[in-house]
Amino acid sequence: MEFDKIDINAINSVGKLDFLKMHKDAFVDVNEALPKPPTALSMGRINLGQETFDRAFGTYGNFSVISGQSKSKKTFIKSLIIASYIGGNSINYAPNIKGHRDNDKFILDFDTEQSKWHSQRVFKRVPRITNLDYLNGSSYEFYKPFYLRRYDYKERLQFIEWCILESEYRNNIGFVNIDGFADLVADVNDLVSCNELVAKLLKWTDISQCHLTGILHLNPNSSKPTGHLGSAVMKKAETVCILEVDEADYNFTNVSFPLTRGFPIEPFRFSIDNYGLPFVDENGFV
Repeated sequence: MEFDKIDINAINSVGKLDFLKMHKDAFVDVNEALPKPPTALSMGRINLGQETFDRAFGTYGNFSVISGQSKSKKTFIKSLIIASYIGGNSINYAPNIKGHRDNDKFILDFDTEQSKWHSQRVFKRVPRITNLDYLNGSSYEFYKPFYLRRYDYKERLQFIEWCILESEYRNNIGFVNIDGFADLVADVNDLVSCNELVAKLLKWTDISQCHLTGILHLNPNSSKPTGHLGSAVMKKAETVCILEVDEADYNFTNVSFPLTRGFPIEPFRFSIDNYGLPFVDENGFV
């Protein structure tokens, strides 16, 4: 039996995928020495024999998730993580959190829920913690915050994708934060939009080689992020970070890491100082 030959050019001309390019880009040469993804942000160090290694919270090209109940200070830890990635005076607030930038990279910070005023108040914590020119009325020029409350979930999703893949920032993005993931889907139990978001998180981080972290609520009285979205995100995330208010002292929040791909991260706790800034309790590791 004879078969007609398939015209590859004809297939591509009607809007199909360019499989030849996909074949070239997706092929993995098992004999090639590929470099390990560099660490974007670490939390503490671990000693193994004569060597010391950073406990990676996030590597470039991957994403993580921060989850907690309502009022567990998720935006505070987000600010502390971003500030630590930038550097400056952040070591005075979080000596166990370390950014690994070797050059200036853009940090994109998206708030999907709060008003412009409230978003700005949260965004201001980052330059206050780093203190990079903040006293002179400016902040780290590569930190780019946006509030997206007025837009629907599809518009937010498209805008974030444009920022990461097409905007002026696209070739030099180090860290992205999304507060929160749930506002980028139709519903946290909608299979189509939830799976689309997770697929985009994988695509954005792989193409841009940034690290992306996002915030997602926990189910009430549970340690699991909400809905199908929470299940899908946990399966694909490099690191899952859980926040819980310390029942022995409500001024503190306990931070744990039930899922990591690298070395386990030691839990710790943090609180808020008299100036409204988060700080890690060095004597309060749990």
